Amino acid sequence: MTVFEPTPQARAAADRATVLADIARRRTLFVPDRDGRELLDLADLLDTVALSFYEEEAAMTDGIPGGAWLALTEAEEVAGDTPGTGFPPEFGQYIKHALDGGPLRTPEPLTLTGCHLAADDARLTAALGILHGHLAAATEEVAHALLEAVFSLHEKRAHLLGVVRG
Repeated sequence: MTVFEPTPQARAAADRATVLADIARRRTLFVPDRDGRELLDLADLLDTVALSFYEEEAAMTDGIPGGAWLALTEAEEVAGDTPGTGFPPEFGQYIKHALDGGPLRTPEPLTLTGCHLAADDARLTAALGILHGHLAAATEEVAHALLEAVFSLHEKRAHLLGVVRG
């Protein structure tokens, strides 16, 4: 009988999913009820992602186990449908980055009217780019702290967009 042992990259991806689940749970304290429910759903899905990395062998093509891929896809859909969570629609890149070290995408600037709003978004986007650079070179322990900062900036961008949309 062969015992499955996750790779160091799979364990790092699982750890990142756990960090993001914790961020989602903490945010439930400060958002409206609907967004809070969606954040709890995100946290549960991210727990499934983390668990899948420990219980399933990865797919040959991308290193993501099937259960993790399904849960992460659903979590990204929830984030895309609920901007009030502060999670960007393609946040899964931060988990996948632990597997492949691929480049992290900085979001497109928001189309904002008003000089100060556009400038605020430009600063937030630039800061995300800087943190992405640090995340690419970080150890996993440091990556956890950087993810906290990255998701704080994503949350600020979501609030900025909420101000614009009214």
